[in-house]
Amino acid sequence: MTFLQRLKFYGIGFLIGCLIVFATVGNRSCVTTNEMKMQELVFQHFEFSDKALCKLKCMHYNGALLKIEMRNFEVNYDLTDVHADPCGTYFIQPKEDFKDKYKFDFVINDCDTTSKILDINVHDPKWNCEECK
Repeated sequence: MTFLQRLKFYGIGFLIGCLIVFATVGNRSCVTTNEMKMQELVFQHFEFSDKALCKLKCMHYNGALLKIEMRNFEVNYDLTDVHADPCGTYFIQPKEDFKDKYKFDFVINDCDTTSKILDINVHDPKWNCEECK
């Protein structure tokens, strides 16, 4: 077998191998656990506790705006209780790049298809939400 014949044989095998790898792996991307959880929370139905609704009104926010801006937030797993009964409780805080823009974080109780925002912790003194305690 000459060198060119071996090179063609290798090239055909390499192309078949590339096609098999592409067929099995496809165009998947690397998504962290945190990003997957935030995507799951955003696509669920939201409910709000009375305390959270009061604080949203105090901050001049609504549920739809909060849901849109959740892409700038992340789960803090140090403060989260995933195995809470009956539903996991997640502590959501702004990403490092957005800490100066969003002066609040919140706690979500995540059940099967419904997420309930239990409380919003406001860190900005211009929002005086003392009546919502």
